[in-house]
Amino acid sequence: MLNGEESELKFLNIANPKTELEKMPLPDAFVVMYSVIDKASFQRAEEYLARLHDQDLLRGRPAILVGNKVDLVRSRVVSPQDGKCLACTYRAKFIEVSVGINHNVDELLVGILNQIRLKVVQGNQEHRNSSGGSEGSGHWYKSRGVVRASMKARQMLTWLFGKEDSKFKNCENLHVL
Repeated sequence: MLNGEESELKFLNIANPKTELEKMPLPDAFVVMYSVIDKASFQRAEEYLARLHDQDLLRGRPAILVGNKVDLVRSRVVSPQDGKCLACTYRAKFIEVSVGINHNVDELLVGILNQIRLKVVQGNQEHRNSSGGSEGSGHWYKSRGVVRASMKARQMLTWLFGKEDSKFKNCENLHVL
């Protein structure tokens, strides 16, 4: 129950998005999870986001990048800034959780549902506003390399001057698009 409206979330664990997504109806959202104590899982998460982007599956659907196991601070190898940078590169949302101690799990679930509802509203508005043209959602990036470099530069300025860029803050807000 969220904002007086009941919803049911069904989660599918997709091990191989390249082949499995072709055999099923497209989901309403993508949640890509990695472990903050495993650099290889972070790299796989980046590959999954790239594949979803290249197949044009992220347009019109929310994507949320989730860093798990934040309770294992001493073993952390993926920084929150790296996660935010990756999320911003693919116009995804970002959150860190610990399923083991139930940290931010409720926020993640509420955020997933919020993102799905916001995208549905946005899609309906775009559909009404479009006159047959292919306006799309505006700023869909063609060159991830340029965006990633820009995000890394912003990340460095944040680190140097201590003021977080609004783009990074927005990617962590699961209540707005």
